[in-house]
Amino acid sequence: MTAASFNAINKIFSIFFAVFFALTGFINKSFSGDVYKWESETDAAFAEALPRSQGVTTDGKYWYFSGKHYLEKVDIEKNEVISYENDAIPAELSEKFGSKHIGGISYYDGIIYAGVEDSKVWAHPLIVLFSAEDLSFTGKYFEVPAKYHTHGIPYVIADGENSVIYAGDANNDEEMMKYDMNTGEYLGKFKYNSPVTKIQGGEYYGGFLYVGTNDSTRAVYRINVETGTAEKLFDRIMYQPKKIDNFGGEGEGLTILKMADGTSLHTLQVGATFTETSLRHYKFNLDD
Repeated sequence: MTAASFNAINKIFSIFFAVFFALTGFINKSFSGDVYKWESETDAAFAEALPRSQGVTTDGKYWYFSGKHYLEKVDIEKNEVISYENDAIPAELSEKFGSKHIGGISYYDGIIYAGVEDSKVWAHPLIVLFSAEDLSFTGKYFEVPAKYHTHGIPYVIADGENSVIYAGDANNDEEMMKYDMNTGEYLGKFKYNSPVTKIQGGEYYGGFLYVGTNDSTRAVYRINVETGTAEKLFDRIMYQPKKIDNFGGEGEGLTILKMADGTSLHTLQVGATFTETSLRHYKFNLDD
């Protein structure tokens, strides 16, 4: 291929993606309406969006994303992919448990904790530990009680301060399960004072669990781990009819990082056309 041909093809693709993002941006805006304003967002589409469709977490230097069977590590400052796994679920877990879906993820002390399930079967919910260095399987996992996760394990939240992992299933509206971070031992239920529907991911910060949901407005909540008080912080889209599941895309998880531009809450969502995802960056006073 000549240089002229290569440049022409690049130009065509550039025009296509410019038009595509303009169109999807318009569609997504029609669902977002007058909601809490984000400062900026990082978009991904088609194949690039696949590993960024389930969860997000950070160690302060890198974003870590999850897709149904993907993991990805991205340099925050350079916005460059550092490491990528398109078949991250360990073969031994697939063979032993039928594992085939990675959900939300959470980072602590060099480890990415991931909810992994035998999707639609839900007999073997797992918390699987991956190395943040190269996204490799550490060889360690916890099989958690299926009786507490009757609809999978869509999220895990690592609370390193208290050596606890919080996790739930798709239908847990008023409680989460607590597990020992080192052994996976079940520590009991954590109940909150008002329903938080369809949690998809979250992080622990300063005595609170910050969670992103796939409820009717893709709302973001925080839950006090001492009192169980749950409060809605903001909606990501306008109210959508419950009769139409996932109308207007899907709300996924979130992560926390105070950045130079003043943003601190960073949420992941699948767009209304289900062909693209976005990482939105919000200014929010976490210490209020």
